[in-house]
Amino acid sequence: MGIESGSGHGVNSGGGGCPLLGRRQFLVRAGLAGGAAMALNSGLVQVSARQVMGRPMLPGDGPEKPLIRVGFLQSPPGVYREMGWPGKEYDSDASQALYTRTLEESAQAQGIILRIQDARIGDDAGVNALLASALEERAAGVLLINMEAQTYGVQGMYHFLKQRGDRRELPLLGFVPHGTLHHDPSDYEPFRAAPYCFMAASAEIGWLATGLRMLKARWQMANTRLAVVTGGEDREQTLEPLGTTLRYVPMQRYKEIEADAQGAEEIKEIARLYLENAKDRIEPSEEEVFNGARSYVAVRRLLDETKCHGVAINCFGPVTGQEILPPCLAFMQLLNEGSVGVCEADIYPGLTQLLSRYLLDRPGFLHNPIHDTTRNLYAGGHCTAPTRMAGFEEEPEPYILRSHHEAGFGAVPQVLLKKDQPATLWRFLSPESLMIATGTILRNVDTQRHDGTGGCRTSFVMAMDDVDDVRQIRGHHKVLTYGDNLHMVRAWADLAGVKLEHITGGPV
Repeated sequence: MGIESGSGHGVNSGGGGCPLLGRRQFLVRAGLAGGAAMALNSGLVQVSARQVMGRPMLPGDGPEKPLIRVGFLQSPPGVYREMGWPGKEYDSDASQALYTRTLEESAQAQGIILRIQDARIGDDAGVNALLASALEERAAGVLLINMEAQTYGVQGMYHFLKQRGDRRELPLLGFVPHGTLHHDPSDYEPFRAAPYCFMAASAEIGWLATGLRMLKARWQMANTRLAVVTGGEDREQTLEPLGTTLRYVPMQRYKEIEADAQGAEEIKEIARLYLENAKDRIEPSEEEVFNGARSYVAVRRLLDETKCHGVAINCFGPVTGQEILPPCLAFMQLLNEGSVGVCEADIYPGLTQLLSRYLLDRPGFLHNPIHDTTRNLYAGGHCTAPTRMAGFEEEPEPYILRSHHEAGFGAVPQVLLKKDQPATLWRFLSPESLMIATGTILRNVDTQRHDGTGGCRTSFVMAMDDVDDVRQIRGHHKVLTYGDNLHMVRAWADLAGVKLEHITGGPV
């Protein structure tokens, strides 16, 4: 049975037809009456789990920031030709000031350290000096801006690439403003052939902010630590060329942390927030919602212990076997906060969720694939999803508290996605390759016991772009991110040295 994203069950109905508890009633049962209730009514208690425990730390949140070097390419006076492009009416000083202002404002907003060379670079010696200092300073990347077509300009970018070689630690982003270069296909070949670089040509000067985000996202991926809870090993692994560190944690250790979290003071407030923010509650009991909050506290303690930025838990077997609590609400919360919670310890979709957060500034929904072969539509479902699909500062999507579909117990979110929403379907295939396609979310799919449909609680159907047969879509867990992000991801992949493929195979 299909439901539209704005429809659903009555907000005040709970499991078995019982009404949701009122605020005061819930506080009494949760042991929060008295002073805590007064604090609630006076607005002293915080209103989100993020504020209860603080947002998980991400690369760049501390004192260490990515450093990006910036240079402007133009021949010196006496060599520069005013009668060619960009032309005599192009004010070099004013244009450089505009580029600089755009970059500085964006860097401040994004938490990036910029080192901009004011003197324009007009020969190979100047490029060599910039390259040497960027390597010495361990810069996260170099941005070169073309300001002429006739004598030096983009030739300086070619020289930078030749001298840098295949060093992946120093990506190059070239920016060619509209009208500063006569474009011939051969102009792009050095950039297409060289790893870890992208030439951006555009009339949109504001794209420079996007370029900085791309460079920062690459730095963040290289500085991210992902806790992987599975098996009995305690070890670390670095994934190249991304640089992401996997910190493997034995399942037994997570069970101990979860057990120790019982009775934590934060659980009461987080559970209250899960209940109050939900559109409805169908199957779960209050105790199961409390257990979802306890799982979140356990995950946060694990992140603190391992100094990691996100977590992937081999959860399916232990949950269905009732060895650990369902972490589905915890994963929803982590994703909403900009971290990641990855089901079934599946690393590559977890890396995709990280990149969605860093590059696109919004979380992605990891899901199991489903196919509608009657209409050539793709569908997917899972028992956890972020509500902040549109972005961390945007209005969240509504959610309903449901039971875990396969286990038949616990509390999980059924997130109602926007209908007619453009979206990207993508996934890392390895640390060196990504697959991607775009489409439009058409509707949500509800699952009730007697309606003839099954599967995980958050379920959607989407029409794909450029997919002749949905049965050709590869892979298991894939990530759904709001927006048509193909061009952004393709540019980042060039910059990061990652091969981009169509989701059905072959080139994009």
